[in-house]
Amino acid sequence: MTKNLKVHLLINETAGNGNAKKASLDLQRVLHKFNVPFTKQKSHFPKELTILAENYANSFNSDTTLIVVGGDGSFNEVLNGIKKSAYPDLPLAYLPAGTGNDFARGAGLTNEPKKLVQSLLNHPTQIQVDCGYYSSNISGRPQGCFVNNFGFGFDAFIVHQSNHERLKKSLNKVNLGNLIYGLNVVQALARQDTFQVTIKTNKKEVHFNDAYFVTTTNHPYFGGGFAILPKANVYSHVLDTVIVEKPSLSKFVRMFSKLLKDGSHVNAPEFHYVEGEEILVKTNTPEFAQIDGENIEKQNFEVKFKISQFNLLK
Repeated sequence: MTKNLKVHLLINETAGNGNAKKASLDLQRVLHKFNVPFTKQKSHFPKELTILAENYANSFNSDTTLIVVGGDGSFNEVLNGIKKSAYPDLPLAYLPAGTGNDFARGAGLTNEPKKLVQSLLNHPTQIQVDCGYYSSNISGRPQGCFVNNFGFGFDAFIVHQSNHERLKKSLNKVNLGNLIYGLNVVQALARQDTFQVTIKTNKKEVHFNDAYFVTTTNHPYFGGGFAILPKANVYSHVLDTVIVEKPSLSKFVRMFSKLLKDGSHVNAPEFHYVEGEEILVKTNTPEFAQIDGENIEKQNFEVKFKISQFNLLK
């Protein structure tokens, strides 16, 4: 066992409708049990974890291990802070405690504090994991990293509606916040229009006139465990852009049932994907976008994606 393990925690207690607060307390109890000294910082407003992570990395002490406690959005903030720092390759560990935890699912991470601490005590494996990097025309956020996906259209509409839903806070208090997402899927089916999109790699260029769902993804999962592209992998060193043209309601139901059953939705004529180390996505009508669950307001987008990596302890 490693005798000199020291830990610094970066925590978003509001993640997972408050589940991260419980996970953090459980983790701290485990650290006490194994006599692991630790320090901690909590975020109090959006993007504060990015600031805390950048400051932590800039004053990096090689004797200390960083653990992120929160959801995938929290992990996104920390990763972006580290990437902006003087030590962009600094390794980090992650205790997933969000609503969806899609990145943890894609990377095969545990959500059990005891297992995580035991792994860190027993000479953990440091692995290089893929993430996406984008540069864009988005005002105020022209570039950055994402660990899950960067989407336009259907999924971004759902994120926008959910993040702006007045009822969400009330439902979160009784652990029913996920109902908002289900309600907004129905709204998206009724209200999301099709749009034109161009996808370009160094090998080919494709254009779709009736795109409905466009997402560049780092792994199979989206929306809390739905394998939108089963072949995607956080260790593949490529990104995949999935394009779904708008199906009829009956076809949508069939595609969704196949997604849940065996992943054969990928064979539907409305389903397409483009793979590459670098991908350009361009829309020509204002659409919502989402980056790891963060809403981006409507605009025309021109986004260049490329594959990047970071160091993960597991």
